[in-house]
Amino acid sequence: RVKVVDAVSPHPGAEYYVDAFTKALTPRTKVLAFTHLTSTVGDLFPARELCRLAREHGVLTLVDGAQSFGLLDVNLREMDPDFYGGSGHKWPCGPKEAGVLFINRKSESRIWPSIYSAYPGAIGISKTFESFGQRDEPAIRALGEALQLQTRIGRPAIENRGRELAQAIMADLRKVPGVKVWTHPDPARSVAIVSFQPGGLDPQKLMLALYEKDRIVCATRPGADRGGIRFSPHFYNSPAEAERAVAAVKRYMATGL
Repeated sequence: RVKVVDAVSPHPGAEYYVDAFTKALTPRTKVLAFTHLTSTVGDLFPARELCRLAREHGVLTLVDGAQSFGLLDVNLREMDPDFYGGSGHKWPCGPKEAGVLFINRKSESRIWPSIYSAYPGAIGISKTFESFGQRDEPAIRALGEALQLQTRIGRPAIENRGRELAQAIMADLRKVPGVKVWTHPDPARSVAIVSFQPGGLDPQKLMLALYEKDRIVCATRPGADRGGIRFSPHFYNSPAEAERAVAAVKRYMATGL
């Protein structure tokens, strides 16, 4: 049985979610699973506090780091999750179909694989938890190279650049008549993802116009609780590019598509 803690808009703060998950826990709870950073509007969840809560109740934690891996300066020692997974093709700028899975050594004795392989790992935990089979070796190598590049740049620098650009974009978008910014401006509640509703403009058509006419790449959020356009500034973007993106949105809001 799965018990769901719904996301709240706007982001109500870390204390709200810690309290909500506390109330959702029961003596039968086995795993507390949550996303570190949402892909829709960039809501940042209190990962360290939720992992601590779960440990206090003897519950395993599974952290979805698809949007935080390669963007945030993640410290797994401080977060102390039982499991943390990250996607290689998103913020790490690596290949598709490659990623990482962290398994806390303190949790090894509580799990056991249901599938065994003829080609197990060679050392430590990989002896029982990895099934090699046929792998895409170039993708794995490419992910390693991408992560090394980011390490040379510096994790704190990457996170800070994303935060700074996102804050600037949000501040400027709020000045554009008709635009509704969904992402919370509090740095403790969001990181480097800016989602907004472009007034009465069709988000899909605006996304195509930004790409085809302005060479600005963004995403739409169809079906999301707070749909619209998503900008995702990263370490390779400049303040001038952020300003140009907002200026383009402002132009289309004034002239139409």
